[in-house]
Amino acid sequence: MRNIRRFALLILVFTLLLSLAGPDRASAAGSGGAGGMVGYYASWASAGGYTPDRLPAEQFTQINYAFAKIENGRAVLDDPARDGKVLRELTALRRRNPDLNIVLSLGGWDESAGFSDAAASTESRKTFAQSCVDLLLEHGLDGVDLDWEYPVSGGAPGVVHRPQDKQNFTLLLRELRQALDRQGRRDGKAYVLTIAGAVSGGYLNNIEPQAVAETVDHIFLMAYDLHGPWDSSADFNAPLYTPSDGPPRYRASVDDGISAWLGRGVPAEKLVLGMPLYGYIYQGVSSRNSGLCQSFESAKSVPWDKVKSEYLNRSAYRQLRHEEAEVPYLYGNRSFLSYDDPASIAAKAELARRRGLGGVGFWELSQDTEGDLVQSAWAVWNSGRFQDVPQDAWYAGAVERVCAAGLMNGSSPTTFSPGGTVTRGQIAAILHRLAGEPAVRGSSFSDVPASAYYSGAVAWAARQGVAEGFSDGTFRPDLPVSRQQLATILWRYAKLKRADSGARASLQGFPDAGEAGGYAEEALGWALAEGILQGTKEGTLQPQGRAARGQAAVLLERFQALLEGA
Repeated sequence: MRNIRRFALLILVFTLLLSLAGPDRASAAGSGGAGGMVGYYASWASAGGYTPDRLPAEQFTQINYAFAKIENGRAVLDDPARDGKVLRELTALRRRNPDLNIVLSLGGWDESAGFSDAAASTESRKTFAQSCVDLLLEHGLDGVDLDWEYPVSGGAPGVVHRPQDKQNFTLLLRELRQALDRQGRRDGKAYVLTIAGAVSGGYLNNIEPQAVAETVDHIFLMAYDLHGPWDSSADFNAPLYTPSDGPPRYRASVDDGISAWLGRGVPAEKLVLGMPLYGYIYQGVSSRNSGLCQSFESAKSVPWDKVKSEYLNRSAYRQLRHEEAEVPYLYGNRSFLSYDDPASIAAKAELARRRGLGGVGFWELSQDTEGDLVQSAWAVWNSGRFQDVPQDAWYAGAVERVCAAGLMNGSSPTTFSPGGTVTRGQIAAILHRLAGEPAVRGSSFSDVPASAYYSGAVAWAARQGVAEGFSDGTFRPDLPVSRQQLATILWRYAKLKRADSGARASLQGFPDAGEAGGYAEEALGWALAEGILQGTKEGTLQPQGRAARGQAAVLLERFQALLEGA
């Protein structure tokens, strides 16, 4: 439980901090992009108390709202009043993370009955595609995710099937892609199109994997429910690898599922590894083999939150781990519980990285309200993965650590853009969240619209004296921050938090000290004394030099250590 509590504490700290990813991001809301961190947020989650504002939005590139449905061949919200409210709250998360795509997911287990009819003809496909576009425009969303369970065969009772579903699924996606692209050209943005797909060979036989992959931005692999209450014996929900001691009737694992998709010619970067934030408890299970592969009387799903609060602390349950499958399980009170913990989720995220996948994702976010599992995957996925950060770069270690800690994100799933700019609006937003997001009204600056994600932060920063505006009544939120400006803003925040020890260093040893603005001299002396700012390798201070993202990572890491030690 010590590790679990540590992960819970980390997520509470990390989600206070805004990403420094710039507005020219490759995976920004409305600019397309694939992979990264994807999470499904269910329509019932808000009513259960896990409202959108509690989501760790900074850690995601895409959040899918599940589920809309198909009615008379058109995409519609299941409950327009409820869903409209939740969608407004979800799109508001862009104020905290402008990189975030909010995507509408259609279908799922309960709402896939209309897919086959919608895909059956040219006319029906056009009607469906346009209805999706209309919903996106009405609610300010960034794309569509199709979770058809399932083409050709399978799924819940009442799902319509046709042998032609295999080809029609591809045609439906192509029609939707064309409709989204047409609208995107009008709007000047690229809308996202993704799907969720099973990892079984049967599902792959019922679609055209390569054609689908060519059409969509990414495919969310539902690498869970590999075993469950529908089986005859208790087994693992999502084993990373196939246990050699499992029953011979059928064996499955996350690794096998990835291999199945790759074996059909789908590029690895188009795949997002979906992971479960829940497990299954089987009851009425004998103690033989600690319940594994034994018959059971009843079974049901259990969210991670409940696993943690009701089972892991009970002495009646023995905590076990299958070394070959790399997943934990419990046995006690004639019950077998298969679940994932931070360690097994981290192992899955590492497998996704090792196999070159485009991202990792989760079903369903309200089952991990403290973010234990999400943070575990995020830390692995974002650790040392940036192709444009050389391992021997002076800022490489800081970039890896601040990204693993949630202080910064990449500019895309595989790049950090260390030479990119850090803006005044971004810095204000970071410090505002560090302060706990105190309530403020909209900014009075003429160039800070109320809808901007940094609007409240800028108003707070100005009122607290952390960041000032200009004499013409502007704040210039998109202006790149210089080294002396960044030192000044951090110093003012340190004073606000009573973390200024009073130590000051002289600037006289730097040949360009005279270039420092009078307003920044004391702040620069403070930053030098505290070790937050250092001279360049040429021995200069460069007070007016641009604070690039790589430099900002280093300064931010040092500043965080100062605040923690104050």
